[in-house]
Amino acid sequence: MDRVLEAERDALAAVAECERLSAAELEQARRERRTLLERTQARIVALHARAAQALERRAAGILERHLRSATAEVEQLADPERRHAALERLAARLTTAEGQPARVGP
Repeated sequence: MDRVLEAERDALAAVAECERLSAAELEQARRERRTLLERTQARIVALHARAAQALERRAAGILERHLRSATAEVEQLADPERRHAALERLAARLTTAEGQPARVGP
């Protein structure tokens, strides 16, 4: 009978030790999951920041090109001769029938 009780105590101790080890492993897995999640979130934030910066640079480049183009057009129209020639071409287009060549100048 003593051997049976001793075996039962040993079995209970083994079960308790197994539960303790399982709980420790589970906690370690939870810590690793949290660490992985934090690192993943940090990477996502960094990727979003880089993408936003790239988008801002591209938008600034597009705006710069449009401003240069608009500036060049304004400079061209500021020249009285070019402005007059452009107005002549426009008037010719508006006053001739479609498909008919317009005559510009003297």
